[in-house]
Amino acid sequence: MSIALNKFLQEIESLSPGFLIKVKNLYPLEFNIEVDSISKFSITLNHCNQSINFFEHPNPNFSLRLNIFTALNALINIQVPTKSISGDVESALILLGILTNIDIDLELLIYKYFGDIPALILRKLISTELKREKYSAEENETNKALKSFRDISIRLDRLEHVLIN
Repeated sequence: MSIALNKFLQEIESLSPGFLIKVKNLYPLEFNIEVDSISKFSITLNHCNQSINFFEHPNPNFSLRLNIFTALNALINIQVPTKSISGDVESALILLGILTNIDIDLELLIYKYFGDIPALILRKLISTELKREKYSAEENETNKALKSFRDISIRLDRLEHVLIN
């Protein structure tokens, strides 16, 4: 089974002008993506066909092998470990660099083209991660304040000891 990405790519181009020209410079491009708990799929990008395929290309330019945590990290922090890339690493890094430089509302695009359930899943994943980061930042500030109070307490104890003796 194959799903055409022509409209999706045109939508990204309208939101981030120049995107399609950069990607077309890499054509023809075929790559596989494997996430642990999801079946393997591939993407074909050439002048005639831009599609996502639910099968594996036999001779891809490169392959991305991700576990669920690196896949989420890639979506949220836009970082893919180079050890997850096999094949033509240069093409993969150029494509990933192009993708990181687009500024679009990914949740809206996923909703528009893939439906509300994938968009809600993405929203939940991103909001959970943001809450975790916010909690970590608040906890870090609390720890800094407590350390400062402990330092002041130690200094007061030393000063008291010096004044008594």
